[in-house]
Amino acid sequence: MEKGLILAAIIGPIYLFYGLSFLLYPKQWKRLIQECIKNHFSMQASMFVALLLGLIIINAYNVWEWNRFLIITLTGWLFLIKGVFYLLTPERCIKWVMARKCCQSKGWLYIWGTVMTILGVLLSYNAYIA
Repeated sequence: MEKGLILAAIIGPIYLFYGLSFLLYPKQWKRLIQECIKNHFSMQASMFVALLLGLIIINAYNVWEWNRFLIITLTGWLFLIKGVFYLLTPERCIKWVMARKCCQSKGWLYIWGTVMTILGVLLSYNAYIA
């Protein structure tokens, strides 16, 4: 569990701050998404980081047990899948996915912001307080 606590202490605040950012600044995130639709290569660095973090998390903690740290395993796999998707998928497919209304609406940003904030609070609580 020690690796799980260390990763929760890192991933928890990241989820918390990104979630709060989605909730507080949806217009800026929507603008960023629109810029990425115009030039998806601008996401190259963030996709490399997603791929790298996914591999690090999976190698450090890939435990499929139904407990509070399952979020960490799922995060690692989602980062890995996201990084691979953006690196190997043709440009037109990426633009099609990002152009979908669900990727650009404020409502979805609020939903994802809420989910990320809750996950961030849960992980941070388990890492720092519990």
